[in-house]
Amino acid sequence: MIEAVLFDLDGTVANTNELIYESFRRLFYDKMKLEVPDEEIYSLFGEPLENSLKKYTKSPQELLPFFREFNESNHDRMIRSFEGVEEALIMLKEKGLKLGIVTSKRAGMARRSLEALGLTDYFEVLITPESTDKHKPEPEPLYKACELLGGIDPKNTIMVGDASYDILCGNRAGATSVAVSYSMIHPDTIKRAQPHYMVDDLRELVDLVHKLNEERS
Repeated sequence: MIEAVLFDLDGTVANTNELIYESFRRLFYDKMKLEVPDEEIYSLFGEPLENSLKKYTKSPQELLPFFREFNESNHDRMIRSFEGVEEALIMLKEKGLKLGIVTSKRAGMARRSLEALGLTDYFEVLITPESTDKHKPEPEPLYKACELLGGIDPKNTIMVGDASYDILCGNRAGATSVAVSYSMIHPDTIKRAQPHYMVDDLRELVDLVHKLNEERS
C-alpha cells in the first residue's frame, strides 16, 4: 500500500524556474563573464548548486555568495505556486498519506519557499542536502525521508519531481516515480530516467494512489 508521497520542491511544488534561471544568468554573465546558452542553464536545474558550479570553476565556494545573494533577495517577489498544488496536498492528506519534501535546496531557503506559499504544515519531513551525505540522484535522501516518517518501506512511497535527478532517486530507492509535465524543461532527459508515470497536474496523484493500492490489494 502507498503510505507516503514525497515531492521535489522547485519546479514541482514551487514555481521558481524564473528565479533560478535569473540567478544563474546573473552569475554567469555578470560575475563570471561567461556566455552560457539558456538550454545549458536549464540543464543545471535540480542538482545541488555546488555540483553545478564545479562544471565552470575549480572554486565553486567562491561563487556561491553571488548566486545566493541574488536568489535570496528576489525569492519572495518571484516565487509562485502551481495550479492545483494545495488542493492536491489536501486530498492526499485526507486519504491518510504522509507527505514530505525531498529537495536539493538548502534547508533555510526550502523552509522559506514553503512559508511563502503557505504550504509548510502539509509536510511532515523536509529532506535537504544537509540531511544526507549523498544527494539526488542517489537514493539516500528518499531513504532518510522514509526513516523519519516512521520506517516506511521505500516501495510504499511515490517520488514526484520535474527533473531526472528526482526520478532516478525514486527508482534507485525502489519507489514509484512520477514526473510532472507542467514545468518540465528537458522532457527527453526525464524520459530517459524512466519515470513510472507522468502527470499534468498534482491532483492526478489521488487517482494514481487509488490505482496502485487496488493493484497491490
